[in-house]
Amino acid sequence: MKRRQFVAAGASLLAMPWARRAFAGNEIPLRYNATEKLDETSLPAKALKLALSKLDKPYVLTPSPVGYPTQSGLINALSTGGEIDICWVGVERNAWDATLPVPFPIDGGLLGYRLFLINSDRQPDFSGVKSIDALRNFVAIQGPGWGDIDILRNAGLTVRTGLYKNLFRMTVGGRADYFPRAAYEAVDEYKQYVGDVPKLAVEQDLILKYKFTMMFFVSKKKPELRDDIMKGLAKAHSDGSYQAMFQSDDNVATALSQGNLGQRTLIEIENPKLPSEVNAIDKRYWFSV
Repeated sequence: MKRRQFVAAGASLLAMPWARRAFAGNEIPLRYNATEKLDETSLPAKALKLALSKLDKPYVLTPSPVGYPTQSGLINALSTGGEIDICWVGVERNAWDATLPVPFPIDGGLLGYRLFLINSDRQPDFSGVKSIDALRNFVAIQGPGWGDIDILRNAGLTVRTGLYKNLFRMTVGGRADYFPRAAYEAVDEYKQYVGDVPKLAVEQDLILKYKFTMMFFVSKKKPELRDDIMKGLAKAHSDGSYQAMFQSDDNVATALSQGNLGQRTLIEIENPKLPSEVNAIDKRYWFSV
């Protein structure tokens, strides 16, 4: 198994790396989307707190007066002077062009590693798949409007859609052959739904990869904020505290410990929705198996 680029740092680095420091007044409000959780369940929130802890500036995280439930509304508010300073979303062209991206993949690109939920009886069929051409003989399923649909279809894969709550039964029932999910989602959803959907299983041999990640975005009017956050993230990565935080995250730990990512046949496809500029981001910041 190829060694991961993210290497766990010492346990001491986890000891309150983002503990708030005392500043002598002049605090700088940093308004984030009020609909987001800012706790230990959120990798982006932990990453942002860690980055800010590396700076000698009195940024104070504050929820926005208005919450933004959709990505399009959130990006529009950020780009048109709404009462918000920063957001974290999956990278796509509109967000990249309308705002200032912080060029650091929060999840290291782990979101682009997809495992399949399948009917357990179909495992022998998937074990014979060794290429994208072979995978094209199977039917994927996704929720309506999900961003993954265009990526999968661009690779020549057949995709059907259905309501999220029905996708597990539709997969096991034969309406589709596989349900691609982020690695940690596949493991968690299998545990959650197998009791109600017997024969639901995580496919054992394949991993579908396309370049996709979550990043921070700020207003174009605040280049200094973009630079500060990037500076904090780079410092955290350099001293190892970012890697320690990353690998201790529950979702990441689930994907790495139970996803068997390094033991699977890797099939890579292009992400036509990804801004080409993402390819220039420092390779040290990307996860790999």
